[in-house]
Amino acid sequence: MATSTVVRTSIQKCILIICGELAEIISDEMTKEKRCWVKKWLSRRESHGTSATLLRELANEDLSEYKNCMRMSKQQFEILLKQISPKVTKSDTIMRAAIPARIKLKITLSYLATGNSYRTLQRLFRVSRPAISKFIPEVYDAIYETVKEYIKVRENVKTIIFLTFFIATNNS
Repeated sequence: MATSTVVRTSIQKCILIICGELAEIISDEMTKEKRCWVKKWLSRRESHGTSATLLRELANEDLSEYKNCMRMSKQQFEILLKQISPKVTKSDTIMRAAIPARIKLKITLSYLATGNSYRTLQRLFRVSRPAISKFIPEVYDAIYETVKEYIKVRENVKTIIFLTFFIATNNS
């Protein structure tokens, strides 16, 4: 009987120690500084980003420079945007607003025109690098689907592509 009392007392002490440690861990977690999802300077995209400032000014004041930046006229941009928007538009969530299709297209065209790094595009347009790396291929696909009927690929090029693919898949 005495042994069971000693065991019970030891178990109670262990439980008290564990509860104290858990309370301390919970307290530390509650006082920990929350990690921010979006950096403050990125969140000012609508007012300070290149799309909101420079490109808007160029579209209103200097169409030739706008065309140089985007590699297309303002009207061509709007037509392309209208055609790809349904393919690249995402829904807003409770956590954050989705990046508009207009900004995605501007970033993609800027990337194609300049070859700037994702980091540079992030700073110019105030959109995170992970987001840019995710949506640029989506915008590429949407553009291709939109204009593929206007792109002509010669038959011999199609044959070379097919043979290259065929050889690569059968040799592995």
